[in-house]
Amino acid sequence: MSLFVKRPVILKNIVTSEFKTQLTTELKHAIGQINRWFEQEEFQSRRSITEAERQGIADQVRKELNLERERQSQVRLNLQRKLDEVTQLEIDSIFASGTYDAPVKIEVGDDIRAKLSQAEIIVKDGIVVDVIE
Repeated sequence: MSLFVKRPVILKNIVTSEFKTQLTTELKHAIGQINRWFEQEEFQSRRSITEAERQGIADQVRKELNLERERQSQVRLNLQRKLDEVTQLEIDSIFASGTYDAPVKIEVGDDIRAKLSQAEIIVKDGIVVDVIE
């Protein structure tokens, strides 16, 4: 008898100049999108509040808009921190870029600690160079 369960797999990148450039570009693009959202949101929120005032729900709409602004501000701050971290990375260092869930087959007699321990995938410029289980 066997069973498939999920276990975490850490994706690690060997830092190269290409990797740094690509990740920096992606982060700057994401920050730019949030900045554009803020610009558009300012105009749209005025219309939404005006309409909400007519319907008598302006306070609720203001609250929801403020919550979304706070959420977007936090996302932007996190992206900026990540960008600052990436610019400090040294070539050939290791950068953990994420954790993913992967299925693992568990069978009678398996060492459960070994089967459920975190695995790692090491990547260099998009090419897998090592898998550690």
